[in-house]
Amino acid sequence: MTSKSKGSIKYSVIFLFVLIFGLVACKDDKAQESNSGNNGENAALEELNELIRNQKGDDGLLFERAKLYYGKKAYDEAIDDLVLAQKIDSIKPDYYHLLADVYMDYYKSFEALKTMQKVVFLHPQRIPSLLKLAEFQYILKQYEASVITLNNVLAVDRLEPEAFFMLGMNFRAIGDIERAKNSFQTAVENNPDLVDAWMMLGSIYEGQNDPQALVYYDNALLVSPDNIDVMHAKAFYFQNHKDIQAAIDLYKKINVLDPSYSDAYLNTGLLYLEMDSLAKAHEHFNIMIKSDVTNPIGYFYRAYTFEQIGELKKARMDYEQAIKLAPDFEEAKNALELLTSRKPS
Repeated sequence: MTSKSKGSIKYSVIFLFVLIFGLVACKDDKAQESNSGNNGENAALEELNELIRNQKGDDGLLFERAKLYYGKKAYDEAIDDLVLAQKIDSIKPDYYHLLADVYMDYYKSFEALKTMQKVVFLHPQRIPSLLKLAEFQYILKQYEASVITLNNVLAVDRLEPEAFFMLGMNFRAIGDIERAKNSFQTAVENNPDLVDAWMMLGSIYEGQNDPQALVYYDNALLVSPDNIDVMHAKAFYFQNHKDIQAAIDLYKKINVLDPSYSDAYLNTGLLYLEMDSLAKAHEHFNIMIKSDVTNPIGYFYRAYTFEQIGELKKARMDYEQAIKLAPDFEEAKNALELLTSRKPS
């Protein structure tokens, strides 16, 4: 991507930038929905406060209020309510599950893990609790412990598809790709509706440059035909295997389903660059900027198209905007420096 020669774009690098800088612009209608939701939450919270004042010692009400606090990211208040609820009823799994989620989102992963270990100690054969503990262990990169927990799940139910899916995630994380494939395959055999497992199989086979990946992506789409994540994965496969028109068609379908999905505009624009179609590339980068005004990648590539057609002042402005949004965006800095050093024609 450092070279501006045609066809030199490295998609993996591009997507790294998207992950780093892909900030989604808030839409006015979503803000209004959020405000409406907040008003409803506040009313529900006031109602629960009154009920709790009048019915002291009701752990169920404390649990409901904790859920509301959690939704509002009022983590301390949620923890206080859940601790009180557990003092009244110390064995209800849901209380531990929510408390673990609160701790995890509050960056208190050690407390989250201890909470899940406690509920599994109380309910050693409860599959949802075992699966959640295994998930937390996976998140915290305790892969061996997670595999042990998942084997405990399979000791209770030897066909549990979520356990095989999580085993696949652990094996993939430690680089045991063959066992990961076998685990994901077993997961979909036991539950063909596990979209994520089909997706992981597609990703693994794509990583091995095996066209079987498309079969797995198609299976995922059979389960969830409008799943944008799956469609993007399949389009990206086409993109990386030079089936440009198939990729563009899928990205356009994504934007019909979700006009705010800026990555599809980005990738369509990049593909048009591959086809030497600057006008269409520029059009899609422009749409991307309108749908995601805080994403510097859109400005960077629109600047590139401006530069190629000789609109140097506009190119400079877009490079500067990209840098303003992402001060560490070295690609944009280098491009601006080269543009500045160019002699007027």
